[in-house]
Amino acid sequence: MLVAKLNDQFINAADACQGKNYCCPECGAYLILKHGQRKIAHFAHQGNSGCALREGESYEHLLGKQQIFEWARKKGWQAELEVYIPQLEQRADVFLRIGGQRVVIEFQCSPLSLTALQKRTLGYQSIGIKCYWFLGSPYKQKLNQRQTQKFIQLVNQQYTIMFWDTKAKILRLVKLAIKEKPLSLKEVTHDYRILRRLSLLQGINSCIKEFTRGLPVICHQKTLGIQVTNHPEIYWRCLVVKKLSNIPLFASFSLDSWYRLLKKVDLTEWLKFPCLSSSKIVNDYLEVFTKQLLKSGNIIIDGQTVILISHPSYHRSIMKQYQEIQRLIQ
Repeated sequence: MLVAKLNDQFINAADACQGKNYCCPECGAYLILKHGQRKIAHFAHQGNSGCALREGESYEHLLGKQQIFEWARKKGWQAELEVYIPQLEQRADVFLRIGGQRVVIEFQCSPLSLTALQKRTLGYQSIGIKCYWFLGSPYKQKLNQRQTQKFIQLVNQQYTIMFWDTKAKILRLVKLAIKEKPLSLKEVTHDYRILRRLSLLQGINSCIKEFTRGLPVICHQKTLGIQVTNHPEIYWRCLVVKKLSNIPLFASFSLDSWYRLLKKVDLTEWLKFPCLSSSKIVNDYLEVFTKQLLKSGNIIIDGQTVILISHPSYHRSIMKQYQEIQRLIQ
């Protein structure tokens, strides 16, 4: 840890000196000040402590917290390290006051479950604290994986993942967007391999077997940037096509009811993004999907009304599917 108590005052390890009785803010036990030349100054419990704060922190995590604290102070913000939030019974890595807004920065270097991320983020929100998650180097090589993308946040109305670079001592922003994915013939054939593999799994909708023999083009028109579905995206698209095929032609929907229809195809399909307002990222995905249906001629949109004018058509020939995709993306 980076902060201890001395005579009821909080002391940063960087400002501490040997020979004084520093105590743990959590359990009150005496701490050891570790202030070497190679490692950042920090406090540690003695060997047999049962304190919740005894868990070891990586060097990167300790260093990053100190750097973020100093970075925030240089910006003129009021900053504190390792602040205990009694309402939540947890400590924030860096606590800021920016104008009248309370802000917490959590520097995450180790794995964190979706449940824990959701609990901590919603906890801060419930007491009016804005929370930002900065990620460490273990996440940098996993940008397209769920364990990293679950930290997506909105920064200036853009989907963003934030990384703290301890070597450069700077914040790096990676901006993401949901957009249509260019397709190759190789990817079209790969879709069938995915479906055949899915059709063998338990718990998968049995209608998937129908699509292993032929696919509507809309199933191939996938997106890139952010993964939003739990299973491969093509699985959800096949379920949507199946549902649309059972809806009478010229049925009309408000945009809200249309999105609700698409969302409820399979309630377990959508990934959760705890750092975003509920369903925003899914709605953005459904907007792209709806535009693809519009371009394919399956629907028309009149103001705020969506009208189904044709069912997605099946093409048994892979080459014909690919030719139709090329026509649509020109």
